Formats: sequence, structure tokens, C-alpha cells
Amino acid sequence: MGLFKRRRETLNEQLLREAGLDPAATLGDTAAAAVAEPKPDPEFADGPPPPRGRDINLALYGDVRSGPTEYDACVTVSAPDLRGNRIEFTTIPDGDVIVSEETGDADLSPLADAVERHIDPPYRAAAARQDGDLWAVGANRIQVAQIPFPDGEKLELSFNGSEAELRVDGEPSDAAIPRELAELGEAVGMSYFVEAARIDGDVWEVRVTAF
Repeated sequence: MGLFKRRRETLNEQLLREAGLDPAATLGDTAAAAVAEPKPDPEFADGPPPPRGRDINLALYGDVRSGPTEYDACVTVSAPDLRGNRIEFTTIPDGDVIVSEETGDADLSPLADAVERHIDPPYRAAAARQDGDLWAVGANRIQVAQIPFPDGEKLELSFNGSEAELRVDGEPSDAAIPRELAELGEAVGMSYFVEAARIDGDVWEVRVTAF
């Protein structure tokens, strides 16, 4: 798993790059800032439209892991620098991208920029090569939290109104319950179940259920 910080690419820069031109040489720093960006049609800005209902099969090539999945956002985008056939990544609130699966170490900004014309971070995304340099990307919004807990990759906290149980990587744990984890549950009710999956460092994807 790797992390990279990305610079936001403007639409003008993306179009020039996809045309095989150097945005910096063509626009220059001052000119690039001065050119007004046209508003893209949200359904067709990044290539062919996604299937109806935002239902898309991202396992068309390579390791087929699942069938069609419903996503909050589906886009297609040209990304000639990417290798392999499948990429999985998570974008956290500050815009940094955490890569969980990728062939090589190319910049994933074209994929993330295309998704963020439809939804804002944080989100989890999967991309699959469709034809040549064309990629399909599906993304789902997620909730994230800062939880300073050094152990494990998955946390589960259940509270029935009187007793709490913490599990780390599926096993019962007598470690101190992180206050941040308990506060997530308390925000939804007196009894709750909180799941947390580590994204990177102290950043976790969380799901909270009241019962």
C-alpha cells in the first residue's frame, strides 16, 4: 500500500495532456491560470457515458473478482501512463491518494480528478482497463476517522447499552477502547456497532450501525 500527494490538474491541462502536448509548455504558468475552463457535461466529460443506473462491471480484464456493482460515481477516462489492468485506491479528505493495488507507480491523478467531478473525497475506488488507454472507474463515498490505535488492520466495537466488546482483526482484545471509536458509536445511539478498517496510519474507514 502506498500514498502519494497530488496536484490538482485543470481540465485544460488534462485535455492538452491527452492530446500529447505538454501543458506547462503550451499554457505556461500564467497562461494556464488565465484560461477559463469550459464547464464539462457531467455525463460525457470523461469519455463514453457509464451504464444506466451507475452499474458497471470493473472486473472486465485481469483477475475477475466480482460482477457488476452499484457505485456512487462511474466515469471513463483516458490514462495512457497507467500499467496493468486493475487499480484500487482510496482518496482521503485532504486529497491524498492511498493505493492498495496497482501495477507500477504511475500518478493516479487522472483517475481521481475524473471521479471528483462527480463526488468529493473521501471515497474508495476501483478502476479497470477497458480498451487501450481507456479506463472505467467506479467510486463509493466512505466515512473516515482519525483513530490512534497502533495494532491490527480491522477494529470492531459493539456496545449493548451496558457492556462493550472490542475485537482486533476478528479476535477479542483487552486493549483500551479508543475514545474516537466509542464516540462514533455514541453519536448514533445507546447501542451500536462500529467497524473500522485501516486505510493508512491513523486514518481508518469506519461504518457505524445503531441497534
